[in-house]
Amino acid sequence: MGGLAMRVPIVEYPQIVRQNLPQFKQVFANKNQVKHFCEYVTGLIAGEKATIQAINDLFLNKNDQSALNKFLTQAGWDEMELNRRRVQLELARLRRRPVSVRAGRLIIDDTMAHHTKCSIVGLAYLRDHTIGRNVWAHNVITSYYVNRSEQFPVDFRLYLQFNRKHEDEQLQKQAAQMHTVGDLNAYRQYLTTLLSYHYRQQAYRPKAELAAELVQQAVRWQLPFSVVLFDSWFLRWTLVSALERLQLDWVGGCPKNRKVLVQGRWCQLQDFIRTIPAKAYRPYRIGSHLFWAFTKVLPMQNLQRQKVRIVATYEDQVQLTKTPDFYASNRKDWEPKRILTTYLDRWPTETFNEDAKGNLGFEAYQLQNIQGIQRHWYLSFVAYSLLSDQGHPGRSRWAVRGQFQSTGQRCQAVVDELLGHLVHWIARHLRQGETPDHILQTLLA
Repeated sequence: MGGLAMRVPIVEYPQIVRQNLPQFKQVFANKNQVKHFCEYVTGLIAGEKATIQAINDLFLNKNDQSALNKFLTQAGWDEMELNRRRVQLELARLRRRPVSVRAGRLIIDDTMAHHTKCSIVGLAYLRDHTIGRNVWAHNVITSYYVNRSEQFPVDFRLYLQFNRKHEDEQLQKQAAQMHTVGDLNAYRQYLTTLLSYHYRQQAYRPKAELAAELVQQAVRWQLPFSVVLFDSWFLRWTLVSALERLQLDWVGGCPKNRKVLVQGRWCQLQDFIRTIPAKAYRPYRIGSHLFWAFTKVLPMQNLQRQKVRIVATYEDQVQLTKTPDFYASNRKDWEPKRILTTYLDRWPTETFNEDAKGNLGFEAYQLQNIQGIQRHWYLSFVAYSLLSDQGHPGRSRWAVRGQFQSTGQRCQAVVDELLGHLVHWIARHLRQGETPDHILQTLLA
């Protein structure tokens, strides 16, 4: 997080919040909601913690934290409309200069918002492949836009896990216990479990379906892009068929166990690649990295036999004793280097995930209900977008070479501005004849 390490109250919202407020103001029903919006976004940028209590405590003349809590969990405002307006703001910035549809990429990714085991709705014990173990977390599917040096988050969907086999086993155990014990409490427990089972079954939607919905939304919002990028988890017909209908190109990671048709029989990629000699790989230098790649167009079984270009790669040198990395694309006419360089355009979403978690409190919430949690995420997106105004117009967060090169530096610049506001506030009250002791008591109240 940004870091108001001392207990110094905020006496005025930062310039980036005040200047951009007209873009968002109409989402809210009254002045109190507007006030809470400004407070929460400012707190995400400048505070040390992203909890409601911590953000509320940052401000002079603060209300009870329950008002800010109700703003997130109960108040009547449309968080999806807020996000749509944020994307409109980003698109207006993007179009300050000529923009190429061909250079636009929409990146589909998922990230874990980690927590300890607790009663937060939707929390699940999930495999986090970045650390190689299971964790308690919310799994968030995101869409992220990149066009050369420009980038911004678009939207997200929360993935709610439902393992049918495991759930059926648990339900059968509850039923057996009910018949064995036979008392009223056992019946109540079984009924509660049964209702929960059906609710979660109805709420469940596969990740690829959520990803397809995010792409369709980006098209409706008229984001200028021609290629969709995703990792190997999303290489499924549900997503690919949606991209085909939208006439979009795609490049994705490819699992090694995907089956392809080779000489009339289906075999896994990892088995097929063992038949390819080292001399079939060609070198491609991308930046400072050397890749050795073999490529072939093959029908893929889980993509309804659709032919795709497969690229198998080793970095630095060919090592046939190891399984290469696999990539796939519907662009059968693209050379391996173009497929690889296009796939590498996924990288900004990784840095965004780190920025949002490390500087903007994306996973630091202690909210219990889904609407409050999703509003928190959307407000962290707003904070991230507003920080763009710290740089030169038309320059992205990761490409800017000016004073503020990182999200952390941009947050610190806001903290410095807020300290400046406090100094001016103190000076003004001194000029009005207030004593230093009275001013201090007011600030520490």
